[in-house]
Amino acid sequence: MMKKPLLIAALASALSVSAHAATYAYISSPDDGLISQYRLDQANGALTLIEQIRAGDQVNPMALSPDGRVLFAALRVKPFQVLGYRIDSRSGHLTPFTQAPLAESMAYLSTDRKGRYLLAASYGADTLSVQAIGEDQQPSADIVRYKTGLHAHSIRTEPSNRFAYAGNLGTDKVLQYRLDAKTGELSPIGSGSVSVPDNTGPRHLAFSPNGKFLYVVGEMSGTVTAFSIDGASGALTRIAEANGIPERLKLAHGKVRDARNNDLKDDPTPRIWAADLRMSPDGKLLLMSERTSSSVSSFSVDPATGGLKFLESYPVQEQQPRNIAFSPDGRWLLVTGEKSAKVATYAVGNDGALKRVGEAASGKGALWIEILQTPDA
Repeated sequence: MMKKPLLIAALASALSVSAHAATYAYISSPDDGLISQYRLDQANGALTLIEQIRAGDQVNPMALSPDGRVLFAALRVKPFQVLGYRIDSRSGHLTPFTQAPLAESMAYLSTDRKGRYLLAASYGADTLSVQAIGEDQQPSADIVRYKTGLHAHSIRTEPSNRFAYAGNLGTDKVLQYRLDAKTGELSPIGSGSVSVPDNTGPRHLAFSPNGKFLYVVGEMSGTVTAFSIDGASGALTRIAEANGIPERLKLAHGKVRDARNNDLKDDPTPRIWAADLRMSPDGKLLLMSERTSSSVSSFSVDPATGGLKFLESYPVQEQQPRNIAFSPDGRWLLVTGEKSAKVATYAVGNDGALKRVGEAASGKGALWIEILQTPDA
């Protein structure tokens, strides 16, 4: 049962009606069950904590509806469920209004580009799921499940909303589907998948703004793999790969982490443990987080060919950074650390260089970030 919001901090300037667009960030922290709302100053990158609400134990992946009116958040404890929050268009304030079941404990949550379907990926249950979202923004209790190979880790639709792709970490495959706009059904494209090199560990996905290319981060390899997307069929073709882990970090190749190996807790070797991947709004930069070294790597992207090139790896103060997110204008990057008491803003240079410019208190184990820009009043 959802609890009433717990107000931690309120700033009149942030909650008052503004004549200009405002940028808000929502960050989940599963260790204390909070969703924290921040205001990002688009002029200087300053980050201000506005309030924190109690969502529930192990609140983790989140997804914004395409119209920016609703935030969905998944709880990773039984009974597995998704919570829905209405977003005030002026203040960004969250108001809980609904909850619905989820198929499993979900590591990833997204909506399709029209906001008609809620998509999710379960790492532990090797499952993808789809459920309709009603006109009232209520996710359906009728859930369609799709079994995958070991460890499904993400699912997203590309910009045209005709195709969906999923990172399947344990099988070193990227799954490819057609999305039926009327039913939400996923049907395999070709054989249903494309492969990446062994022990890559496909995790999160990013698309070029023009929808022609897909990029996938390898959790265990620290590489980014580029694919072209066939405009007619949605089929993927691997076209490039770049390594984001410089030798100076002295990281060994990563391994699959799960209950079978106690999540590598008894392994003293520093290993590659890449996490998130984000495309800049202009399509010219990719940024990748790496947890073991607490760093973010930058890559340049050729918007015409889809090619990519490693630029540099930058240390961040946030320990074990999980998720990262660009501001809508691409000038700022938000970074969370699972073992950090702060979340931070970094200025992003044209060459991908990062400079820390702002910080705010975080919840415990902060990881998932969703960013919303409200319209001009």
